[in-house]
Amino acid sequence: MTTAMAFAAAALSFGEPIVAYAEENATQDVSTDVTDVTENSSNAASTEQSAAQTDSSAEASTDASTEAQPLTEEEAAAQAEAAAIAAIVAADPIGYDYAFTMEELVLMANVVYREARGSFNGQVAVAEVIMNRVQSPAYPNTIQGVLSQKNQFSTYSWASSRTAEETSPDMINLCLKVLSGEYSYLNNPNVLSFKRDDGSQTFYGKKLYTIIDNQAFYSI
Repeated sequence: MTTAMAFAAAALSFGEPIVAYAEENATQDVSTDVTDVTENSSNAASTEQSAAQTDSSAEASTDASTEAQPLTEEEAAAQAEAAAIAAIVAADPIGYDYAFTMEELVLMANVVYREARGSFNGQVAVAEVIMNRVQSPAYPNTIQGVLSQKNQFSTYSWASSRTAEETSPDMINLCLKVLSGEYSYLNNPNVLSFKRDDGSQTFYGKKLYTIIDNQAFYSI
């Protein structure tokens, strides 16, 4: 058994932590040579005209270099994920005081992956619901107990068959960050249930708390 914070270093063997890269637009420094003006008036007029043309070209070059370019799908996805991570890190997460086993972490990572596939915020929220249940007296007090509870997580059977080597390193890191408190989207220990959004305002006595992509989350 080990705590979330102590286990974070060991879990890095599964892969590098999630890193969001943000590209910065490079701006081109433009320097303009200034031609010395001689006493000859015709040379002075020619120099002024040349300098004006140089300034105009420099401005046009700068405008062209700073003009926004359309993003590729990969760049847009990277920017969206970076924004989601920034919002989650800034949400003053609550964190969880829980000692977990390696088997529990792998199981949780696979359940989170299948329950909210394709939604970063949704995956963070599902991980929070799992831990909220662990700390609620109404549910089992272990990750294994919560996820294996009858008629609760339909993805448990699949997830429990996955080995550590078959588990996404990104999901391992995401779960570790939720456990340590670095990631939080719900930031509410009373959110104990979720299901595919169908417009329902209540779910087994719980009230709708928020909707994340196609998942509805409910709080007592």
